[in-house]
Amino acid sequence: MVKKTNVSNYHTQYSDLTSQHWHPNSESFAGGDNLITALEKKWSIEKCALVTHWYAGMRSVRIYEFTLNKDDRTVVMPVLDNPYVERFIIEEGIDLIKEADTMA
Repeated sequence: MVKKTNVSNYHTQYSDLTSQHWHPNSESFAGGDNLITALEKKWSIEKCALVTHWYAGMRSVRIYEFTLNKDDRTVVMPVLDNPYVERFIIEEGIDLIKEADTMA
């Protein structure tokens, strides 16, 4: 179980946090601002998986796949890795599930 998130701690670190709506049919990946917007709108984090997508050669990108719940709805929000998201995960004590690497 993930501990309760206090998103107010992050408002001064990421501008315009609570208006960055994301939908899986509109964008393949979300940003940290999209995640904070969802949490501000009362979505809760069920789990988070770290997935590495490999491209041609040795290029890769790390994605955090957050499973979010609200009421009877569940969505997986793939969030691109960046220092802000890494700090958020550490400071909130979110346990990462390491999933198998994938080829893109």
